[in-house]
Amino acid sequence: MVKNWDNNQIPESKLNEARNLVEELTNSLKPFAQEVEDGDYANSVLDGVFPIDGIKFVRFNHYHLLMNDSANLNYYVTKARSELEMEFFHYMAAEEMNHVNGLFLLTDAMGISRKELMSSYPNSMCLFRTNYFSRLALYGTPGEIALGILLNFPVWAAGARALSKGLKKNYGFGKSTTDPDKLDTDVLDRFSKATRGFQIQAIDIIAADLNEETEESMAHVGNLAVDYETLVWKNYYIQGIQSQ
Repeated sequence: MVKNWDNNQIPESKLNEARNLVEELTNSLKPFAQEVEDGDYANSVLDGVFPIDGIKFVRFNHYHLLMNDSANLNYYVTKARSELEMEFFHYMAAEEMNHVNGLFLLTDAMGISRKELMSSYPNSMCLFRTNYFSRLALYGTPGEIALGILLNFPVWAAGARALSKGLKKNYGFGKSTTDPDKLDTDVLDRFSKATRGFQIQAIDIIAADLNEETEESMAHVGNLAVDYETLVWKNYYIQGIQSQ
């Protein structure tokens, strides 16, 4: 768990501005989360009609997405301007590896070996969002990055909840693993909701970069992050069907 930060150095007025921006953007971007949750991929898995080979195709690409996300997060550490920002991105990078380990539980249950994962090639149509975050690693500010991550999370979570339900209902997953505390769908279950602590700390970083000159560009970053995430979920269906 990341420590609670002392944000006394950030004026309360700036924190309120950051909270208001996040709330405004979160509300305006809710249709994207709904689009993922009600999209062709999630619905076809919920209905049990999406081919198992297509489901495996998505997990292969999820692996490559996580590898790139992990590299991005570690790079973000180098952009930190304080110990507090460094700690936040270090924590995010560590959590991403928990995400990877959760994915392994699901790929193991699907009969996909580590060697198969590592020797596979990603489908570029499924990497739009993580590639955009690679661009932020080079050119974005810590506040823009934190905002993009925070706004992207509900879109991912909406799809993850639907997938977990469908995989358990129709494909025989959701079983116990070698870890007695985790199901094989842990990668979808564990990360389906952002913690309050994560939200508070992200807002601290956003507030440090937010002003009248940057508000529009920061909102643009958040919108693009969500737009690309939504596009990835659309391509999971299109490319997954074609992968058979």
